[in-house]
Amino acid sequence: MLIHDEEDHCFGLWMLHDGRLVEVELPWTRRWHAPAPSSSEYPPSPGYLVRTDQGEPVPAQTPPHDRDPRPAW
Repeated sequence: MLIHDEEDHCFGLWMLHDGRLVEVELPWTRRWHAPAPSSSEYPPSPGYLVRTDQGEPVPAQTPPHDRDPRPAW
């Protein structure tokens, strides 16, 4: 399934694997995650998909321990 969230730079490829919806990593793309919100009143974010082949700088990735651990969907 191709999914394009409003903040994504391009479509992402997703598939059902062992009963879960998982993203298939594509060449020249990267999922960027923002730091976790300060409280749980904000909904979890899946991050957004950025293209790495456009010559634009890719934002520095947030370390895994600083990301929101809640599932976005």
